[in-house]
Amino acid sequence: MIFALTGVPLIIVSVIAFILVIGIIITVHELGHLIFAKRCGILCHDFSIGFGPVIYHHQFGETSFNIRAIPIGGFVSMADGTLNELIKKDDEIGVNLDDENEIKEIILDDNKECDVRGKVIDVDLFGKDDNDLFISLDDNGTEKYYVVKKDAYFVFEKNERMQITPYDRCFDSKSKFDRFLTLFAGPLMNFILAIIIALIVAFATGCPNYNSTKLGSTTEGEPAYNVLMPGDKILKINNKEVSSWYNIQDELKNNYDYYNLSFKIQIERNSEIKEFNLESVVGFNYYGITNFGVENLKLSLVPGTEVLGLEIGNPNPHYKDKDEKNNQLAKNDYLIGVSIADKEYSLNEVVEVDGKQLSGWSYLCYLTDKYIGNGSPDVRFKYYHKSNDTYVLVDYADSKVIAPYTNELLTSQNITPVLHYIGISPEYHFDFGGSIKEAFTRFWNDFSMIFKTLKILLFPSDVRQVDASNLSSVVGIFDMIKSYVGAGILPLLAFMCMLSVNIGIVNLLPIPALDGGRILFLVIETITRKKVSKKVENAINMVFFALLMILLIYVTYNDILRIIKK
Repeated sequence: MIFALTGVPLIIVSVIAFILVIGIIITVHELGHLIFAKRCGILCHDFSIGFGPVIYHHQFGETSFNIRAIPIGGFVSMADGTLNELIKKDDEIGVNLDDENEIKEIILDDNKECDVRGKVIDVDLFGKDDNDLFISLDDNGTEKYYVVKKDAYFVFEKNERMQITPYDRCFDSKSKFDRFLTLFAGPLMNFILAIIIALIVAFATGCPNYNSTKLGSTTEGEPAYNVLMPGDKILKINNKEVSSWYNIQDELKNNYDYYNLSFKIQIERNSEIKEFNLESVVGFNYYGITNFGVENLKLSLVPGTEVLGLEIGNPNPHYKDKDEKNNQLAKNDYLIGVSIADKEYSLNEVVEVDGKQLSGWSYLCYLTDKYIGNGSPDVRFKYYHKSNDTYVLVDYADSKVIAPYTNELLTSQNITPVLHYIGISPEYHFDFGGSIKEAFTRFWNDFSMIFKTLKILLFPSDVRQVDASNLSSVVGIFDMIKSYVGAGILPLLAFMCMLSVNIGIVNLLPIPALDGGRILFLVIETITRKKVSKKVENAINMVFFALLMILLIYVTYNDILRIIKK
């Protein structure tokens, strides 16, 4: 028995899934940095998941592992030498010595007991030219010279500790190649994680057997459900024999190419030949119209009128309306005169398009193909809107100009502009090589989709259809994870795969404060043969980090508004 999660249980499971998905992706990313940093001999002070106050802490060797309160990222704090600037000439400090009279701890807590306390006369904790690390102290008028161990610690108030950072343990002391590998390792680990997840999904689902016409499953609520059965062998479509799943797809497409949604299908079930007449589901992702869920696919009278309307099922609005309460189409609205490129609404009842009277879904398919598919200009809808159980006419003068999504935008998101289906799937079987191919195809689709999206965001066409308001924050990601939790573990893993690829690519963008920005500074150093000033680099990183935080707040605000409006 399958239990559908709703209400509080769904929220609880979604929160757990969100923490696991985001936590794993971020942890893997930061582990990439940490592993390659340690391989290069870079001292890593802090490995943190999240930002803000520490809610869990554990010390592993020289690195402090922390979980922080705000789950929007993570970081590895690598030694850069700035910590050594904590002490300078004339500072009062204390030191603890080991058996060889070398400094093992530098005490910066005035109230903590120590072996020696005095004023700093001279200090070098960097040792850039392979010099010994040392501190000279004025101990009651006597200058004492102490060698500092390379793994000595600063000790602060409340006994907090942090290891000193000799030059040879700093990020900047390493070769350009080692620094590049350390920076690139985080995104690389995200890509590796995505491939592993894609392999898990591919091996769990198996590969479709396209060389057979046998049905593996039908989708609940769609035309073939409870009509065709798993195990049925499809013999003919519209009296044309089919011998593979490719033939089935071709015949269904040919049917649609002639704008015909009705067809006859012949199957073999338990050695018995049966024939059925089916109506296809069609969905126009250009503007969010579908006949899915419609009981009567023919023209019918709009209630309370003598006008024939074409009912539209399951609205899927793409764009927010400036006046949603007064002028948004809802299920069972009736549209009289559909203007072709209307982008603010999902349609519900249609009788005309651009003044052309509809005769059914087939004609709407024809008009969509001829106008929308070829880049028609903006148009308007004329429809009946249901209000208080009565249907109010919204004429052309009252409807808003809307532009459909473009082919470029839809294909960049791996969305088919026009869907045409009956809800059948082929048999799946185990295929080792096929599953590997399927996994890498999924990875490549996710990888290329993100670049296509970035292209549209950064280099929009004449009509900008997406902008920063379409981005998702952790709030939006949680809402998406909640929907995938209801669909099952494999869809959730597939989303996690896409999210891991997304995070990997975004971190490689040449934006200061991200991994790609630091790689950009490396490129500049390679070209100019001169390192960018640390102060300049830090200042630029801080400015862009602040800008990214502002963008995050803006995107989070939009996500909250979208969720509230659902």
